[in-house]
Amino acid sequence: MLRKRTTAPDGIAGVISGGELPRPGRIATLRRLPPAGMARAVVELARHHRRLRHRPTLDQVAMMVRFAGREPCTYRLDGSVNWLPESLPVGFPHGAAGLCFAHLGGELVVLPDGLGFSLT
Repeated sequence: MLRKRTTAPDGIAGVISGGELPRPGRIATLRRLPPAGMARAVVELARHHRRLRHRPTLDQVAMMVRFAGREPCTYRLDGSVNWLPESLPVGFPHGAAGLCFAHLGGELVVLPDGLGFSLT
């Protein structure tokens, strides 16, 4: 009689790291967004294109859709130019361009990878 095994006899090979959370693929993330919300975000980006100094990433636009953002603008991620939180992660993209937008809870700055912080 055969027995099914879920791990090797000597345990799990390799090190399990808890450092980074698994993130869904971009296409799967975009498919879950409502089309009307995506269209509204694209219209807002086109309406305020003079305030944008960079091309927003798909993750930044997806966060803008989720928070029903309005009045987007570029937020330079440089401590000498703009305010940044004191506790920054190790891989923080200093000098990159974030997307800042207003929503019902205040203002939010979204990093190029889709994570962000609040200004209020």
